[in-house]
Amino acid sequence: MPLTHNRILYVDNNEDSCEMMKVLLTMQRYEVTVARTATEGLRLAQRTPFDLYLFDTHLPEISGLTLCEQICVVPHHAPVAFISCAAYEADKQRGLQAGAIAYFTKPLDFAAFETWLPQQFAKAPKNQLAQTHNDRPAPPLPAHATMDQVQ
Repeated sequence: MPLTHNRILYVDNNEDSCEMMKVLLTMQRYEVTVARTATEGLRLAQRTPFDLYLFDTHLPEISGLTLCEQICVVPHHAPVAFISCAAYEADKQRGLQAGAIAYFTKPLDFAAFETWLPQQFAKAPKNQLAQTHNDRPAPPLPAHATMDQVQ
């Protein structure tokens, strides 16, 4: 079965979580790229256009919240959602304030997530995703979004 060509960047420092999400999302026909650190995720976001970003909040070097803020300053950025074990209401609010459109807690209710996920791609205007992938490179992040300046 062919992929949907909807590209997802999943950033989580837990190897098991990365492998599980890659398998589950690939089974749903999404094209998944995994990063284990915020630095790696930011580099990938600078080089490759993605249609959705999924971040854990607890990452080495900088938090997923900071990574979300850095991604969200780019005009026309793809939506960001969190999948995190930080489950307090205050944690969820911080994620949404950082720019995320959704916040899921671990262990992930994959049935609910699986229902939510295609809706995010359906919201994009037709051909927007194709134009992103075929006509132009990923938008550059602003100068202040470099990891050296964040650290």
